[in-house]
Amino acid sequence: MKKSPQLLVRLALALGLLPLAFAGETSPFADKPSDSYSNYKGEDGQTVFPIWGTLRADDFGSRPVTMDPQGLRAIRQVPPAGVHPRIVFTPDDLPDIRRRLKETRAGQRAWNNILAWTEMMKGAYDDQAPYAQPDVFKGSFGGLKGPVPLFRIGIPRVSGVHPYNRSAQAAEIYDGLAAGTATEFPGFYWHVFALEAFRCLVAEDRAGGEKLARAVVTAMKIDQAKRDAERAAKNITLPPAEPVGRFQLAFCYDFLFNWLTAAQREAIHAELAATTWSHDNYGTFNEATASRSNWATFSYWLFEVLAIEGEPGFNDLKVRGMYRGWRNLLTYGWFASGATFEGEAKNQLGMDGILMFAMRSKDYGFDNLTAHPYLRAYATKFLPQSVNPMQTGFHKYDLLGGSRARGSGFSSNDAVGLKWALPDDKVIDWVYRQAVGDNYENVPERPDGYYNALLFFAIFATDFDPANVSPAALGLGNTFFCPERALMMTRSSWSKEASQLNLHVRQANGGHPFADRNAIMLAGAGRIWSPNGYASFTTPENSVVVIDGHTQSENTPGRLVDFRDGAAATFATGDAKYTWDWNWRQLDRPRGLYSLADVRAGKVDVPATWEPEPHSINDFSYQRLPYAYLDAPKFEQPSWILPAGALRPVVRQSNLPVQRAFRTAGLVRGPRPYALVIDDIQQDDQPHRYDWTLAVEPDVQIVKVTPVGRNAMDILLTGDDPDQTLPRAKEALPPTRDAEAAIPAGQPMLLVRVLNATSTKPLEPTIVELPNATNAKKYGPVRRLVLGAESVAPDFKVLLYPHRQGDPLPATTWNANRTAWKIGWPGQEDEVLFAPSKAGRTSLLIRRDGQELVRLDQEIPPLKEPTPPAQP
Repeated sequence: MKKSPQLLVRLALALGLLPLAFAGETSPFADKPSDSYSNYKGEDGQTVFPIWGTLRADDFGSRPVTMDPQGLRAIRQVPPAGVHPRIVFTPDDLPDIRRRLKETRAGQRAWNNILAWTEMMKGAYDDQAPYAQPDVFKGSFGGLKGPVPLFRIGIPRVSGVHPYNRSAQAAEIYDGLAAGTATEFPGFYWHVFALEAFRCLVAEDRAGGEKLARAVVTAMKIDQAKRDAERAAKNITLPPAEPVGRFQLAFCYDFLFNWLTAAQREAIHAELAATTWSHDNYGTFNEATASRSNWATFSYWLFEVLAIEGEPGFNDLKVRGMYRGWRNLLTYGWFASGATFEGEAKNQLGMDGILMFAMRSKDYGFDNLTAHPYLRAYATKFLPQSVNPMQTGFHKYDLLGGSRARGSGFSSNDAVGLKWALPDDKVIDWVYRQAVGDNYENVPERPDGYYNALLFFAIFATDFDPANVSPAALGLGNTFFCPERALMMTRSSWSKEASQLNLHVRQANGGHPFADRNAIMLAGAGRIWSPNGYASFTTPENSVVVIDGHTQSENTPGRLVDFRDGAAATFATGDAKYTWDWNWRQLDRPRGLYSLADVRAGKVDVPATWEPEPHSINDFSYQRLPYAYLDAPKFEQPSWILPAGALRPVVRQSNLPVQRAFRTAGLVRGPRPYALVIDDIQQDDQPHRYDWTLAVEPDVQIVKVTPVGRNAMDILLTGDDPDQTLPRAKEALPPTRDAEAAIPAGQPMLLVRVLNATSTKPLEPTIVELPNATNAKKYGPVRRLVLGAESVAPDFKVLLYPHRQGDPLPATTWNANRTAWKIGWPGQEDEVLFAPSKAGRTSLLIRRDGQELVRLDQEIPPLKEPTPPAQP
C-alpha cells in the first residue's frame, strides 16, 4: 500500500527520526513538497522535492554557540495575527518611526529620498522642493535635479519630450492604475509602490493610501495575466516561487492593510497565499555545518511570507526553515574572530531578517541572533579593522570587493540594523558613521534590488554620536587576525596617514574566490596603493608572486604557518605550496545523491587524472578546532545545498608542483612605519620567470627607478588622483610618469625598495594594465607593478614605505654576507636579521635600540599527507 508523505512524516516522528521540537506535524504544509534550493534529480531523472514536514528546524549542527545579549535593544514583539503592520514593525512602533524620520538627520535624508521617488511616480515632482535636495545628480535628468536616480523609474519615452520632465505623463500612468483603466505600467513602479505605502502610513494619508491600493490591485492583475499566460505557454505546474511585485507587494499589503476594501484585501491575500508557501530559502534542508552561503540571508523570501503571518495560507515551516538557515550561516559561515567564510562583498548578515526574527522570539522560540557571538565579533572587531586608514571605505574581499567599498560593499541594512540593535555600542556607532558618511551622504537612494534598502533604512533610521570621532579611543588595537580564515589586517596607528598591510593566506575558501593565496593590500600616506581586487580571479591579477605566468587554484586552500603580533611590529607567514601543487574540484552525482556510504564503498565516479582529496579543514588550519566536521576528509564533504546527508566529494588534480611558496609579510611601527615582504618561492631546480606583482590603483605610475646595489633597486611610485575622484581616461596611463611634471610637496608617494631579487637577467620593473582575464567586458582592467626575475629561486625581499613628497627616504645597508641589514631615518634605526630554515622559509628578527620587535623563526612542519580513502 502506498503511504502518504504525511503518514511517513508522522511515522518518522514516532520513531524519533525527526526532532520533536518542531517538525511541522501540525502544519497544513507538513505533507506538501517544497520547491527548494535542495531539489535534485532522482535516479529516474525526475526532480525530487523535499517534504516540508521533514524540516529539522532545531538542527543547528555540532558547533556550540553561547549567545551574548548584553547591550541589545528590547525588540517589541509581533502583534496577534490579523494586525498590521507586522512584517518589520508594529503599530506601536509608528510614533517613534515618525519622530525619527522628522527629527534625525538620517531619517530626514531617507524621508527626502522616499518623497523624491513617490512624487515622481505620481507626477508631482518638484525639483525646487526641499525633498529634492541635495542635488546629487546635478540636473542630469534633462535638467531635472534630485537626490536619487529617477531615470530608473522607467517612464516610457515620447518623441520630442524628455522623460524626466513629463509630470503629466507620470500622473497619467499612476491615475490610470488607480482608475483601473491602465493596461501596462513601468515595472519599477512596484518598488515605488512600497515607498508610497510607507509614506501614506507614516503621514496618515488615508486618501493617498486608498488611491495607491487601487493602483496596486490593477498592477497586480496586469502582471498576473502576463505571468499566467507565460506559465501556460511553458506548461509550468509548480506554484509560482514569488508573488507578482515580489516583496514590494507584501509591503503594500502590510502597510495599506487597514485601508484596503474587503475585495482588495482578499485579492492581494490570495496572491500572497498562493505564491509564498512553496519555495524555501537556502539553509532550510541542507547539512547544518555546510550552511556557508550568503543566500541564507535573502530576506525577500521572509518579507513575502510574513505579510500573511497567521492568516490562511501562511506556511510557518518556511519561517522556521529560514531561521535555521540564518542561524547556521552565522555559526558556520562566520568565524569566531568575526571574519566571514565567503568574501565580504558577496556576503551580508541580513540584519533585516535578524530583526524580524527577534520580533518573533516569543511566538517561535527564536534567539535574537544579534546576540550571536560571531555576529558581534564581526560588528565590533572585523568591521572597524576593515575600514581603510583614510576612512573612505571598507576593505572587502573576493568578487565585487575592493578597498573603498561603501554602499554595495557594506550592506546598509546591516549598518543601520546593527546600530539599531546595539544602540549604545561605541564601536558599532563609529562603524555606522563610516557606512553612512559624516553627512549621511550614503543613506540608500534606491528601493529596488534584493531588498528595499531605502525603505528598511527609513524604518530604523538613527543618528550616530557626532562626538564619537576617534577610533583610537575605542580600544580596538592595531591588528585583526583570523586563524581560521588566515587573514591578517594590521595598521601602524589609527591616524588617517597610517600605513596598513593586509595578508590574506586564505585557508578557508568561500564562494567567488580569487587565486590569491598570500596576497597583500597596502595603504599609507593618505591613500590606497595596492587595493583588494574587484574581480581579480587569476593569480597574475593579484599582489603575489607569479611563476611563468601560471595561476594558483581558485579553490585550493593556503596555509597560515606563523603569526606574531607585538606593539611595534606585526607579521605573518603564509604557505601557498598546496594551492600551486593541486587543483580542486567538487563532484555531484548526475542522478541521485552521493552518501557517506557511497564514498566509503568506492561508488564515487572520480574522473580520470583526479584523485580523492584526503585532507580535512583542520589539516590546513592554523588553529585546529575540536569539531568532528572539521576533521572529516574533504572527499567526505557535505553538500552545501542538497538535503542533509548528501555529500559533494572533493577531488584533486596536479596543478604546478613547487618546492616551496612561503611569503612572510608584516608592518613595523614607529615614527616612520614601513612594511616588509619576503618571498621564499621555488618551483624546482630549473630557472623560471618569477613576477613579483603588486596590483595598484589606476592612477599609480613609476616616478623613477634607481639601482641601489647588486640585485636591488628603488622604485618610486606616485599617483595624481589619490582619492580616485577624477574621471577615468579611456586609455590607461603610461607606466612611467612624465619626468618633467613636478610632484607637489606633500603628495603621497610609495617607495618600493627591492632589497634583493636574485636574477640572471637585469631587473626591469614596469607597470602594466591588462584587460580582466575572466571577463574583460564586464570587469575593468587590472593595473599592476611587475618586477620580473629569471632565477631558480628569486629570493625576493621588498621594503614598502608609504610617505609624502619631501619626506626623507630611509638609508639601508647590508652586512658583508647579506644576512642582516639596517634601515634608518633620523631618530629611528632598525636592524633586520635573516636566517635560512629547514622548511625553506626565511626566519626573521627585527630589533630597535637593542630591543626585539618581532621574531619569526619557528620551524614549519610540512603538510602531512593522510592516507587517502580506500577505493576498490
